[in-house]
Amino acid sequence: MNVKNITISMIISSVIVAITTGVNHLEHALRATIGDLLTLPIVLFSTLLLPVAPIMYGLITKDKIGSVIIGVVPVVGLFLDIYLSLIISGDFTSMNTLAFFGILAILGGLEGYFASRKEIQYNILAICCFLFWMVIFVRGFGA
Repeated sequence: MNVKNITISMIISSVIVAITTGVNHLEHALRATIGDLLTLPIVLFSTLLLPVAPIMYGLITKDKIGSVIIGVVPVVGLFLDIYLSLIISGDFTSMNTLAFFGILAILGGLEGYFASRKEIQYNILAICCFLFWMVIFVRGFGA
């Protein structure tokens, strides 16, 4: 294991978490400042950053472990940002929420792993995992 690659992937994961949660927290202020029309692409970009980052990192670096880290850590970070206060207070009891974020984390890790492989069939699997990630994400928050 290369400590440098793991450190870089953890830094990238932290930046993804910061961007995603920052846009989430600032969305109302952005709407008031720049309007709905300009806020939508920013929110869409921050949302798509979660499933696209492991694919891009895997395709560029071919680092399997780092790609899996970039697929899993941001989803866990988003979960903790949303639910950490409930977990600490003892009020968190939703197994559906744990399953939802767990599936997203697993799919993100699989995206990164498959994208880091050199064969085209694995890259197709990464794209399929991306599509599953998007469907589960949209249905999970839409239900």
